[in-house]
Amino acid sequence: MNIGIVGIGYWGPNLLRNLNDNKKFKVKYVCDLNKEKLKKINLLDNGVIKTTNVKDLLSDKNLEAVFIATPVNTHFKLAKLFLKSNKHVFIEKPLSDSKQHCIALIELARKKSLSLFVDHTFLYTPAVMEIKKISQKKDFGNFIYYDSTRINLGLIQDDINVLWDLAVHDIAILNYLCNEKPKHVSCVGHKYIPTKPETAAYLTLKYKSNFIAHINVNWLSPVKIRKTILGGSKKMIVYNDLEPSDKLTIYNKGIDVIKKEKSSINLIKYKVGDTIVPSLKIKEALSQAISDFYQTIVNKNFICKSNGLKGLEVVEILEAANKSMKLEGKPVKI
Repeated sequence: MNIGIVGIGYWGPNLLRNLNDNKKFKVKYVCDLNKEKLKKINLLDNGVIKTTNVKDLLSDKNLEAVFIATPVNTHFKLAKLFLKSNKHVFIEKPLSDSKQHCIALIELARKKSLSLFVDHTFLYTPAVMEIKKISQKKDFGNFIYYDSTRINLGLIQDDINVLWDLAVHDIAILNYLCNEKPKHVSCVGHKYIPTKPETAAYLTLKYKSNFIAHINVNWLSPVKIRKTILGGSKKMIVYNDLEPSDKLTIYNKGIDVIKKEKSSINLIKYKVGDTIVPSLKIKEALSQAISDFYQTIVNKNFICKSNGLKGLEVVEILEAANKSMKLEGKPVKI
């Protein structure tokens, strides 16, 4: 299947490497506005066309799909152009910069019978898939809380704030793990540089089931931390994405709430058991995401966990978080 890559900056080279290793796809074009970036990339196939003009890809009727890894504010325009030219689209997170744009892309893809895939890569990591598997079992109990810290001394962007860059991962993970949407969100953000978007934010999501999630994101941390705790009533999971091998620790700990007869007082019984470090398969998440994208093209009945609708759900929460920040943290309904 002939494909093109648009954007060869931060994530583009990872796409190129994985696509070169995937026998289902053949990279025909690599496109970027920056000629110097195009010169620096190494191509395994000498027949690959380097271009700064996206029209070269749009006009090629033999090009079946495109992989878009460009700034978020270009997602809608580019995806729309490629869908209109009857090409399947694999696009980096988030899907677009607004709910309205996401809906328009989803409708266009549906009308054209094309695949629209959003690269929420963490959903394909062995660690997150294992968390899903463990947390869905009865012996995990009810979801109580999700607490995530995702901070580093990162690239301060111009078109999106730190929520759209970092919290987008946790929102996608939460939507994947939970069987419900949050009822409302509240968020407090901080702008260190007045002319730039928010560089730090504290986002809280509340659910009807009494589950709560808190996400701390920051571009101005002296250390890089990627640590998440999912608390259940019977078991708890600590996920440290920076660990090279033992990323998950399962704690057989929790609480039982015992209702006392003829009393409004509840007794709390603590449960303390074994700690388990599960063995996870070593497999690159992006490779699996690309394989799933292929399946959405060749098998219309394939159930995909990161399609356009899933991308829309994430953007809806991000927009509500932005609104809450403007309201100085007041809750905003989803």
